[in-house]
Amino acid sequence: MTRIHAVCLVNNEEDIVGQTLSYASQFCHKIYVFDTGSTDQSWERVQEINNSVVVPFRHEKVSFYDGLRAQVFNAVREKCSLGDWFFILDADEFLAEDPQKAIGIAEQEGANQINTLQYNFYFTDKDWQAYKDGKDSREQLIAQRRHYYRFVNIEQRLFKITEDLVWPEYIDSANPRGYMKPIGAKKRKKCSYKIPNRHYQYRDPEQIQLRLKTRLAARNANSSNFVHYQHLDDGVDWSRSIVPSSGLHYYSNDGKFKFTMSERIGIFKEMFGSRDFFRFDFLAP
Repeated sequence: MTRIHAVCLVNNEEDIVGQTLSYASQFCHKIYVFDTGSTDQSWERVQEINNSVVVPFRHEKVSFYDGLRAQVFNAVREKCSLGDWFFILDADEFLAEDPQKAIGIAEQEGANQINTLQYNFYFTDKDWQAYKDGKDSREQLIAQRRHYYRFVNIEQRLFKITEDLVWPEYIDSANPRGYMKPIGAKKRKKCSYKIPNRHYQYRDPEQIQLRLKTRLAARNANSSNFVHYQHLDDGVDWSRSIVPSSGLHYYSNDGKFKFTMSERIGIFKEMFGSRDFFRFDFLAP
């Protein structure tokens, strides 16, 4: 099997990071974890994982920018072999299937990049009611707690390690948050197959409130950070993140996701003219 090396940045994700890392350990060769200054027990949860895959790489309070992932990549690159793959893993995400399938297709196509279909899961009105009724607990796996989702975008997450692959650590005028992904590979070709990715960024009131405070602090440190969190301009209030379940899809943990044509058209209109527009295959299944 092809080896997969991963970088995972963590900041205040104590309720989920253990689940994320344990899950990804099933298909990753190594996962290098960089805690950027959690004020909760995230780093302790990372250190508690007793396997040979998860590597507590660094624990340092530092302002977020995308170049932090590049720091990890450049520090561990010598541990990787040409032909291995590098995976950007967020601390609250779970690939919905083993990435070896996509890697096999990419190898057949001569591709060196694999994208993910991002499905965001939300804290809904029904989840809020269950929480108030005492029927929601962090003792449960997140997949058992949050079921309502919608498709939000496509992201570049896996990259084949080639001789000319470069990931700059610095910030410049064109990339005020640093470089989100590696650059430099000639004729970068994207795999036709995309991996569905479950993203649980909103999980319960306490976590949402802390998440928003953490994102606000990161944006205060760099105005280019988390600009899509426009509601932070009016202060931090977790309750504004409650989403009506009626407008979302329900996931049964079966690997099957819905992405309707009306949703695709809506994203097309929303993204038209933006710098990310050409990342999307709007009409692809």
